[in-house]
Amino acid sequence: MQYTYSENMKYSPRFYPEKRGGIEKNVPIMLSVSYEKKRMIYYTGKRCNIDQWEKKLQLLKPKQKPINNQTLSDFNSDIERIKIAVNDLFKEYDLKKTIPEPEQLRADLKKKLGKKERIMRGESFFERFEQYTDDVDVCPKRRENIKALMEKVRKFNPSINFNAIDTQFLDDFDKNLLKSMSKNTAICNMKMLKAFYNYANTHFWTTANPFNLYRIEKEVYGDPVYITREERDKIFEVKLNNPSMAYSRDIFIFQCYIGCRFGDLVKMTKSNIVNGNIEYIATKTLKEKSRIISIPLTERALEILGRYDMPDGALLPFVSKHFYNSNLKKIFSEAEINRIVTIPNRRTRKSIQIKICDLASSHMARRVFIGSLFKKGANLATIASMSGHSLNSRAFGRYFQIDNEDKKKAIDLIK
Repeated sequence: MQYTYSENMKYSPRFYPEKRGGIEKNVPIMLSVSYEKKRMIYYTGKRCNIDQWEKKLQLLKPKQKPINNQTLSDFNSDIERIKIAVNDLFKEYDLKKTIPEPEQLRADLKKKLGKKERIMRGESFFERFEQYTDDVDVCPKRRENIKALMEKVRKFNPSINFNAIDTQFLDDFDKNLLKSMSKNTAICNMKMLKAFYNYANTHFWTTANPFNLYRIEKEVYGDPVYITREERDKIFEVKLNNPSMAYSRDIFIFQCYIGCRFGDLVKMTKSNIVNGNIEYIATKTLKEKSRIISIPLTERALEILGRYDMPDGALLPFVSKHFYNSNLKKIFSEAEINRIVTIPNRRTRKSIQIKICDLASSHMARRVFIGSLFKKGANLATIASMSGHSLNSRAFGRYFQIDNEDKKKAIDLIK
């Protein structure tokens, strides 16, 4: 549809889900505004699956569930709000007899929608990368990882530009990453670099994209490794004379009972205890879904909390993550939790044997929580509601293993 508010200014806005490389799930919804032989592209901040979109109405189809957990009404209202903002802007341009450049229209639209004014930088590769780290809509931890990746690229080649990055550069950069990190972490870094290029293409910073011809390997994970409930209880009961180690032990055991990430745990205060439950919103998925995670507190979890009365209202006497992980390895050894487990080598992916105490970390507590519940037959949907995972996410499946014993128990149900 074409809108006309004066004999001079004509414009045509169109919303559409952007389909690239055959991807049809979780794609960005873009706005294209054509006017006076100009064209402005704007990312709406919304995403959908291709088959959810009603092309004629330029909205989600009836009875569709938005992938960001909004209601259908709220999702479509946000799209309509952008439409109204565009209409209002062109009315203002008509009154001023002004024809804006695409960048000006984009900036005016963001301002009209209440978006924060962003700091505009130059057009070099690293200036655009810095722009991306500021503008991209991700959680704080992911933003830190993106900034770290930018510095890795800068260190690898400080004079690189968009057009100079080809498949050979990507291959060399990937090999360089493997000198200091695991294969899976290197793959995650390459995926973040690809996401930057996709963003740069969407915003017309460059038309080049070497990832169109470059294949990123898939992450490979071994079977989940975590301690048993019996080993957890042994750690809880071990005598520790060092106060710092005792604090770390209590934090770990408490974490085993609520299954949250360490980053979320250290932010918790007594106000997170509601009617005998711990309630919080996971920081990592805050941008995707802001549902409240609620976990009933066990007697042992309450016993641990009862040992401390922190003056600042914190749940426990937290220590730095590095110090915490270092202490955990010592605590596991003190409790004689040192059985041999098999894991893939971080770089070669070949199987190696290692003592489980050498793998002790804050994240193992999360695996203990999820894996123990799974082994006791808890419903997966119930576990996911308490861990903060999406039920069908690949990450969730890495926390438990279906073995032959589980299969036999399942078959026994239909004997």
